[in-house]
Amino acid sequence: MSAPWSALPFQDDGSLQCWMVGLIIGALVLVLAILMAYQRYVAGKKPVQHLCDYCGHMVTAVSDCHHAPVRERFLHGTCMECKQDCRLVCARCKNPL
Repeated sequence: MSAPWSALPFQDDGSLQCWMVGLIIGALVLVLAILMAYQRYVAGKKPVQHLCDYCGHMVTAVSDCHHAPVRERFLHGTCMECKQDCRLVCARCKNPL
């Protein structure tokens, strides 16, 4: 004869375990969102140094159109002077990064 379902361990209603798993997942998603916001808004404001392949120095990137500072994106940037997309160049030797 088999035991009734209510007699098995952890089969009462499972609401406590479900809430704990949901709480842990929610906390992890919150931590991930905080880290993503930090990376985008706080760490993104710091100037990024690049190693120039031509002159060998650690330099900041400037735009290829006006040699002005840039707001960097992946593999390109936005010139802060003309607000157009531009390529990143070395601030010292003006060669592409």
